[in-house]
Amino acid sequence: MPRRHAAGMRRYPLLPRTLRRLDRRLRLVGTFLAAAALVGLVAPPQAEQPPKQLVRWTADGHDWLLVADRQQDSISAYDAHDGRPLGTIDRADGLADVDRLVLEGRWLVVLGDAQPQVVRLPGLRPQPLASVSR
Repeated sequence: MPRRHAAGMRRYPLLPRTLRRLDRRLRLVGTFLAAAALVGLVAPPQAEQPPKQLVRWTADGHDWLLVADRQQDSISAYDAHDGRPLGTIDRADGLADVDRLVLEGRWLVVLGDAQPQVVRLPGLRPQPLASVSR
């Protein structure tokens, strides 16, 4: 009795069994690559972070605007009322990579590629997070 095959299945009666397996594997790889390409086209692109971040700090009579510059890896402080520059800290002052700023009371936490650092406000002196005593 002849062997029955499902509709749409390819039959290769003259090809060796290894070539038939290879054909199935190649179809599977082709399907996977087509799906991966489709996902790459449909998925939205990653949003770029802006090159600068602005944080406002007000305490003890101070009203400052702190600007983190990711390209220069520096933080600049400005008076929020008149815009005059108050100071800048950068790598020369011991600041590491600057990607993002998080404000926590009198502490400005600087997040980047390296270990997080904190900057004591209003002194603008960076120090490693491990050396901060509570």
